[in-house]
Amino acid sequence: MEKTTFNIADHEDKFADPATFPQCQALGWKFGKKPNGKMDNVMASRVKACLYNAATSGTLSFKQADALFKKKSLPKKYVDSIAAYMEANS
Repeated sequence: MEKTTFNIADHEDKFADPATFPQCQALGWKFGKKPNGKMDNVMASRVKACLYNAATSGTLSFKQADALFKKKSLPKKYVDSIAAYMEANS
């Protein structure tokens, strides 16, 4: 069986590029889980949108997105960004 684990070192040429949509989507799923382990699809969608917006505006790189996979919780600046968006659009 072939090993399919992602190795960031194999993608050094993309480090400075913006984060990809699949990265943002996967991070949405990672940080969209409730404490009981079940998926909160609304939160996952908000996280994905927030991160993809950061990627398209040039503030979230491929390498920075990869580093988020190692974090236990979503960084405060993204949580605050989601909260500000919800406040402005509710």
